Amino acid sequence: MELLERVRAALPPAEEKRMFGGVGFMVDGALACSVGPRGLLVRTGTADFDDLVGRAGVEPMVMGGRSSRGWVDVHADVLADDAALRGWLDVGVAAARAAGAP
Repeated sequence: MELLERVRAALPPAEEKRMFGGVGFMVDGALACSVGPRGLLVRTGTADFDDLVGRAGVEPMVMGGRSSRGWVDVHADVLADDAALRGWLDVGVAAARAAGAP
């Protein structure tokens, strides 16, 4: 199953929006993650950012040549099993709920 379909199946009810060259998922009005060509962009918030970005296959999100604290780019190969995907989706959903709707 493709990553996009796996994310759709695993997330709580979420609104989908095209963004970042992929499909973003809004949870409670805030962006939690986005499936793109390289893998999954995940909202982390800033408190956990340094710990999360140190993991294998995880980099700070770079947009327009600038790194963004609070978002990570998780490579698709890191998301091969459902438990790993679920863990990253939990991070994104928690961070989105903490941030609240804009």
